[in-house]
Amino acid sequence: MELKDKLLDSFIAFEEDFVLDEELHQKRIDALKIFESKGFPTKKIEGWKYTSLERLLQKEYILFSKSENCIDYKDVKKYFLYEVDTYKIVFIDGVYSPFLSDTTHDGIDACLMSAALTKPKYRDLVNRYFNKIADSQDSMTALNTSFTKEGAYIYIPKNTVAQKPIEVVHFATGNEQALWLQPRNLIVVDQNAQVQIIERHQSLKPHELVTNSVTEIYAHQEAYVDYYKLQNDLDTASLIDNTYIAQEKQSNVSVHTFSFGGKLIRNNLNFYHKGEHLNSTLKGVTILPEQQHVDHYTLVHHAHPHCESHQDYKGVFSDRSTGVFNGKIFVDKIAQKNQCLSTKQQYIVGR
Repeated sequence: MELKDKLLDSFIAFEEDFVLDEELHQKRIDALKIFESKGFPTKKIEGWKYTSLERLLQKEYILFSKSENCIDYKDVKKYFLYEVDTYKIVFIDGVYSPFLSDTTHDGIDACLMSAALTKPKYRDLVNRYFNKIADSQDSMTALNTSFTKEGAYIYIPKNTVAQKPIEVVHFATGNEQALWLQPRNLIVVDQNAQVQIIERHQSLKPHELVTNSVTEIYAHQEAYVDYYKLQNDLDTASLIDNTYIAQEKQSNVSVHTFSFGGKLIRNNLNFYHKGEHLNSTLKGVTILPEQQHVDHYTLVHHAHPHCESHQDYKGVFSDRSTGVFNGKIFVDKIAQKNQCLSTKQQYIVGR
């Protein structure tokens, strides 16, 4: 059975195990129809012409890991920030690990997406923000929406500064022969609030792994978000990451992407400006050995005047690894005055 058909056939059983309200249920159904219609992206699509998923789709994946796999906690703690006190939301093979995590509801919410999707106290926020800026016509995003269950839910209320950074860590043990994961993150930073977030993907043993991740970030007026993505998988693991960011006026959002390992890494980073006098910063560092591939695809939509966006991507590659940078900046007519835009990319190939 082809992977697409396996996913479609698994949807009903997946939903039966995860009860949602009618609005979220309908969003899943609509997203599944889009994925069914479009399927996986191919090189015939302009934005994917340098990156093929064909080899990844030929594997027989376990779609849903049922329980936390055995792991030596000493082996994974070395990947946390050294001597830095943080909140932690940790997943092992896609399953939440309470033993390694340190979540909080003390002034802020740093907890599980599964709780936000199912508990009534989160319903208003989830219905207001979930799947509102994600590209509903993107097939990989639609696939993730269809099977959204777990990930990080972070809410920073108005005029609040998160006292500690928040780590969102995904470990893959390698105990499954081949595994397909689909984490979903929802991050809302309210007016004049601040947060620093570190997201890490780390495979521990060689095995076939594909992570199809989607993150939505909402930065309200005068909010400050500093986001770090650490991608350090082994050369048997692949990551497809779609991140969507909506910024209101006078907000500042920075995303720093460090791609240090993975058979195939595809980063889709999308910024949408919803007000004036805001700043968007996109930075990336890639260091890839062996036969590994990274594809950075960025989009910044300037819809208001007096805003700035800065992109700076650098990479060092072995002579057998490959890298792609495709940056797009859309500037509406009303936003053409008083803009400061800069885009830089530098790739070095070594032996």
